Amino acid sequence: MKRTGGFTLAEVAVTIVIVGIGMLLVLQGLNTAKMTAAQTRNSKLSRDLALMTLGQVASGQFQEDIENGLTGTYAEEGYPQFSYEVIVGDQTFDTDTGREGTFDTWQHQREVAEERQSAREREADKKEEDPQEREEPYEKVKIRVTFLPKIRVGEIELKNELVLEEWMPWKQVYGEKEEEGTPPASEGAPAAGAPAGTGAGK
Repeated sequence: MKRTGGFTLAEVAVTIVIVGIGMLLVLQGLNTAKMTAAQTRNSKLSRDLALMTLGQVASGQFQEDIENGLTGTYAEEGYPQFSYEVIVGDQTFDTDTGREGTFDTWQHQREVAEERQSAREREADKKEEDPQEREEPYEKVKIRVTFLPKIRVGEIELKNELVLEEWMPWKQVYGEKEEEGTPPASEGAPAAGAPAGTGAGK
C-alpha cells in the first residue's frame, strides 16, 4: 500500500509541544521585562519623591516636627502607594522590612517613638559625659521611601524601598534656637516713641 503525503499524529504532537514551549518562554520573557520596567519606574519615582521631601526639610518646612521624625504618604501628590519616613542624627530605621502597608499604624508609631526616645536619651547621656562636645554645624538627615506592591521576578523578590542620606546645615533643619538667658526684644528696651528715661516729678 502506497503512503500518501502529510504528517502523522506523532509529528503533529511533537510540533505542538515545541511551539508551546517556545510560546511559554516568550511569555515569561515578556513578563520579566514588564516587572523589571515597573521596578525601574518605582525606583526612579521613589528617588524623585525622596529628593522633594529632602528639599522641603532643607527649606525649613518641618522644623517643629523634624526632631521626632516624620512619616507619611505621597497621596496628595497622586502616589498613595508610596510612603516615607524621615529620621535625623544617629537614629535608625525600623528593620521590619516584611511589614505590609504604610507606616501609619498605632503599633508602628509607638515603636518608632520609643526608639527615637531611646536615641535622644543616649545622645543626652553622651553630651553629659563630654561637656566639651558642641552641636555640629550640620545634621544628618535620612529618608526611606517604600512602595507597594512588592515585585517578584521568578523566585527573586525585588527591593521595594529606597534610602537617601544628606547632610544639611543645622539651622535649616531645626531653625534658630533662642539662647538661654536672653530676654525678649520687648523686655528691657524702651518702646518706640517713648522717652529714653523717666523724668523727675514736677
